[in-house]
Amino acid sequence: MTKHRVVRIVAGTGLALACAGWLCRGADRWMIPGVLYYATPWLLRLAAGLVALAVFRHRGVLAIAGACALVSLVEGARSFRFDRPEVRAEAPVVAVWNAGRALERKPAAWPELGLTDLCAVIECGKPSGEEGWRSFTAATPGHEWKRFDGSTMLGVRGRILSHESLGVHDLFRCHRVRVALARHGELTVVVADVRSQPWISRERAMAAILRAAGDDPRAIILGDFNTPPESHWFGEWRERGFTLANDAPRRGFRETWAYGVPLLTLDHVWLAPGWRAARCVKLRLGSDHLAVKASLQPAGGP
Repeated sequence: MTKHRVVRIVAGTGLALACAGWLCRGADRWMIPGVLYYATPWLLRLAAGLVALAVFRHRGVLAIAGACALVSLVEGARSFRFDRPEVRAEAPVVAVWNAGRALERKPAAWPELGLTDLCAVIECGKPSGEEGWRSFTAATPGHEWKRFDGSTMLGVRGRILSHESLGVHDLFRCHRVRVALARHGELTVVVADVRSQPWISRERAMAAILRAAGDDPRAIILGDFNTPPESHWFGEWRERGFTLANDAPRRGFRETWAYGVPLLTLDHVWLAPGWRAARCVKLRLGSDHLAVKASLQPAGGP
């Protein structure tokens, strides 16, 4: 088999997978379409289309490759924004960051976490002993921190009033926390971490996480969902009036993974109907996930 033929086979296979993934968009209620959907983000489909355009000469294949590249380019353009939003100084700030078990090794990131009113850290790693914990809390003055399961923790500029663990082993972690913010009163916070394997259905996890938010109109859900926001399983969330803060005015791509390359939006901030997001900022704090920080305002406010 010649080298040219191998290249054509690879390019053709990539184009076929890219087109199949696009057709399976939001069809992750079933295993195989879900795997294809998660595995073919717009940037990879764009690359597959461009490679196919460079390799093939058949008009039919070129038409498919061109359509694949064009649709993916449009999706990428929709992901990118360059807004200059104005945010009030008193606006509550919430954040979520999958630290990739690197929190102890990234002390330069600690003060950034302290600039929020609520901050969930996923994959925070094991405790570093009393001295290390004192160093961390000293870098985030005014926050009360609670480690839930050795892998997830929440920091609050105020008080943590109560906590329930509602996750299911090997499927997802879910913690419902009642907090009192120093300047913004009481509300429910849900911290979630969904398993990354694309062949595992998200149905049970998404339903349980949504239930954990209850009927609190000011509930906030922070987590690494390992699931694109266009997933079928977020349909009920939107029907309930929840909005994705990642879609707020921002500068740059919406995607949070991996290592700054805009592949997938895995880390989300979801807001109950009592909130709206005025701005969303992504920060590179030293793991494969970008941190997501959102400035909030009461819904219906100016």
